[in-house]
Parts: sequence; structure tokens; C-alpha cells
Amino acid sequence: MSISSLAKGISVGLTAGAIAFAVSNATSRAKRDLKKNAGKALRALGDIVEEVGDILH
Repeated sequence: MSISSLAKGISVGLTAGAIAFAVSNATSRAKRDLKKNAGKALRALGDIVEEVGDILH
């Protein structure tokens, strides 16, 4: 397993845990806002992981 794959796996796991925690503790209004912004957050995280992978190469 390469460093890039390991970094991606760790970041995806941490993000999924953070999202699950936020959704479980949010009000109904906050849940709607979380769902609305989830796509943007995942795309931004993907960009960050790609940049870190490029730096590590």
C-alpha cells in the first residue's frame, strides 16, 4: 500500500466519522444544511488529498 493510498484511506475514514457524529448530534435544520454542503466538503477534501499525495511523491 502506498503512502497516497494510506493517506486517502485515513482521511476518508476521519471524514466519515466526523460527518456521522455531526449528523447524529444536529438539529433538523442543521441536518438539512449539512446535507446541502456535504458535496462541497467532499470535493474539497478530495482536492486536499490529491495535493498531499502530489507533495509526498
